[in-house]
Amino acid sequence: MFSTTKGMASIAVLHAASHGLFGFDDRVSDHWPQFAANGKADVTVRQLLAHQAGLCAIDMKITPDMLADPEKLTVALADQKPAWEPGTKHGYHGISLGWYESELIRHTDPKGRTIGQYFNDEIAQPLDLDFWIGLPDDIPAIRIARVQGDWYRARMVANISKQPTEFVKGFLNPKSLTARTFSNPMMLGKPARYNNPEMRKLELPAANGHGTARAIATAYGEIAAGGKQLGITNEVLADVSTAASDPSEGLFDLVLHDDTRFSLGYCKP
Repeated sequence: MFSTTKGMASIAVLHAASHGLFGFDDRVSDHWPQFAANGKADVTVRQLLAHQAGLCAIDMKITPDMLADPEKLTVALADQKPAWEPGTKHGYHGISLGWYESELIRHTDPKGRTIGQYFNDEIAQPLDLDFWIGLPDDIPAIRIARVQGDWYRARMVANISKQPTEFVKGFLNPKSLTARTFSNPMMLGKPARYNNPEMRKLELPAANGHGTARAIATAYGEIAAGGKQLGITNEVLADVSTAASDPSEGLFDLVLHDDTRFSLGYCKP
C-alpha cells in the first residue's frame, strides 16, 4: 500500500507513546544513544516523526541483507548526517521514516520488537486486522495485488504538468536529495520490484504494508473513536489532533518541492 503504510505504522507509534515507551518531546538519543552521531544529539522524537530531522536520504548503501537484520540497519541510520539543521526545515522521509520509527520502538520496547512485530502484536491482533508490515509466508500469493509501472519515469515526464516541476526534475536527477530519498536501497528503483516475494517479507514500515481496505478502515475507526481498545491515552490523542509543529524556516518541502505540513508521522491538512 506504499505510503498508506505510514498511517498504520503511526498507530504503532501512538500506542508505544501511550504505553510510556517514549514521549514526543524526548530526545531520540536518550533512548538510542548511537543516534547522537553527526550532530543529531538534540533531535526530538517530534522532529523525527514530523520529517524535520534531515534524514530523508541514507548515504550508506542499504542492502536486502541489512533490511533483514535490524542490528546491521541501525548502524547506517545512526551514522547518517542530517541534510539540514534539524527543526529548521523539512523534507518527506519517504522511505527512511519507517526505519527510524522501528528503531525508536525497538530501543524502547522491553521485548526489543521491530515495528512490524510490534504492530502485529499490539495493533493487528487486538483489532483483528488483515494487515502486515513484513508479509508472512502463509499469505497466499493470489491474494496480493501486483504493482504495475516499470515505465514510471516516462510517465512522470508525460504527466509533468500534474506534479511540481522541480520534484520531477529532482526525481530524475540521481544526485538530488529527492532521488536519493527514494533510491536507496536500489531495489526501490522501480515500483514493480515491490512484487518480489523476498521484498514483501522485509519490513519497510513507510512503504510496503500489505492488507485490505477494511483493515485500514477498522484501524482508523478505532483511533477516530478515541483509541480506547488499544489504550491510546487522551494526552497522546490530543498531541495528534492539534496543529503540526512546523519547521522554523517555513513549509517548503526539500524533497517534494512544494509546501507541505507534517504531523506525527504523516501529512496533515
